[in-house]
Amino acid sequence: MLRRQLRAILIFYRGFWVPPGLVTLFSCLAIFYISQSQIRDHKEFYGILMFTAPFFWIKTFTNLIMLLYLIKLKAHEMYFYANLGMRKRELLITVFLIDYLLFFSALFLTNLCLKLTLISR
Repeated sequence: MLRRQLRAILIFYRGFWVPPGLVTLFSCLAIFYISQSQIRDHKEFYGILMFTAPFFWIKTFTNLIMLLYLIKLKAHEMYFYANLGMRKRELLITVFLIDYLLFFSALFLTNLCLKLTLISR
């Protein structure tokens, strides 16, 4: 049962990951380059938390747009997941939690790269 639900979540996320994944990638790259320029200009480095809030809201806005898209235009595909034992709400919450987990993991890795840059100087 759990294996079937996990497979349903992965199938659903496979058709969903591109826009949020691009937002995550561009957010991490922007935070990295903004922080690098701050380090290069010898300004006081406040860390990654200073730049995270605007990108978090961009990510949330993108996810809300994707949620509306999934609810309105992909409603007919939800029968497939219902047959696999996944309710629509359960599926959407799980996918968005996975997406935010990946977003914060990418931010954590960006922070580690910045700390390695500071140590090497």
